[in-house]
Amino acid sequence: MKSHFRFRLPKRIASGLMALLMVAAVPVSVMARTAEEVEAEQKQLEQERLELQAKLEQLREDEAQKQEYQETLEKKIEVLETQISTANRDIEELNGNINELTLKLDKSKDEMSDTIEQFRQRVAAIYRAGSVSTLEVLLNSNSFSDFSMRSELLNSVSHHDQELIDKISQYMDDTRDEREEREKQKATVADLKKGLEAKQKELDELYAENAQAIADLQGAQGATAEELDRNEAEMDANVAEMQAIIEEQKRREEEERKRREEEERRRQEEAAANGGSGGGGATTAPWTPNTSGGVEGFRPCWPMPGVTYISDEYGGARGHGGMDIAGPYYTPIVAAESGTVIDTNTSGWGGGWGHYVLIYHNDTYSTRYAHMSDLNVSTGQYVNQGDVIGWEGNTGDSTGPHLHFEVYQNGVRVNPRNFLF
Repeated sequence: MKSHFRFRLPKRIASGLMALLMVAAVPVSVMARTAEEVEAEQKQLEQERLELQAKLEQLREDEAQKQEYQETLEKKIEVLETQISTANRDIEELNGNINELTLKLDKSKDEMSDTIEQFRQRVAAIYRAGSVSTLEVLLNSNSFSDFSMRSELLNSVSHHDQELIDKISQYMDDTRDEREEREKQKATVADLKKGLEAKQKELDELYAENAQAIADLQGAQGATAEELDRNEAEMDANVAEMQAIIEEQKRREEEERKRREEEERRRQEEAAANGGSGGGGATTAPWTPNTSGGVEGFRPCWPMPGVTYISDEYGGARGHGGMDIAGPYYTPIVAAESGTVIDTNTSGWGGGWGHYVLIYHNDTYSTRYAHMSDLNVSTGQYVNQGDVIGWEGNTGDSTGPHLHFEVYQNGVRVNPRNFLF
């Protein structure tokens, strides 16, 4: 009976080899959360939304419960806003995990590239040679020494091929969990993105319904006179507080300027006493208008890139103190100009401004960003123009998502359009 030497791939290796040679696999560092944990969080929020929806349907049947209906509306709005916020954060987190996995798998693949290439070449060589029996190879030898050499070569080739198979098999076993986790996280990101659009549409509809419910409860004029007085008093107090914060920052900078000037004066006196000469003191250029937008030293960029809809202008009959820019909930908000964050609020009403950030740019100009959902900065932090400082929201005295943008000139609110256009 003839004995044939045939190269056979184990089924497990053969089925996975093609995908292995085409897909980059990567090791992952320990991730903050798994796809299952993110999905569980989203399911919990979705369950809460459905429960509130059921309650809302029940309240719609009873006209006498309009107040509770409107309050339930607001609760559902809060849940949807939380769903959108957490989904955006989850997408960012999962994308970071996917990048880590990809980097790790790429590194593992690079380490295996020589082995994979050798294996590919062996498969190609055996395919080109066809099926050749061990006996045929040996009988074709020209001498006893040639016979012995061929016999040793066949044993060596067989052993080397098995080593390649074992290494690739081990590689696939070692990276299987990372590859499967990466694909699960990619699918989770796709599902989250798919759901965001529907939730944003539902949220917009709830904003409109809530506005109508508020109008039904309070009349076409909005809040009652008492509420308006209270809001106005709180807002005036908040403006006064902003002015005090700005003045304190100016005082500190003035003290620092005087300290530097005094040091420079002493240095010049010492230089003169030693026969040297001191340099001239620094001067401050006057503030001059700039036709390209803004003024010298304060040329703010648009605080919500990509969003141009102005829902309310500065001034008007009710003395609106800023410009309202409205876009989809959780749109990123950027620092209009570089400066130091001198005040923030992340709790509740905030004097009507809700969650806000106040940035001190220089001794003349400051800006405030109000009604935010989340903040990305803290008091005392320096930010550059264009840095993301938070996300658009609906906190404080607000009936829909928007950014309330204010410019303070010497502690007094002025029209942002004077600088943005």
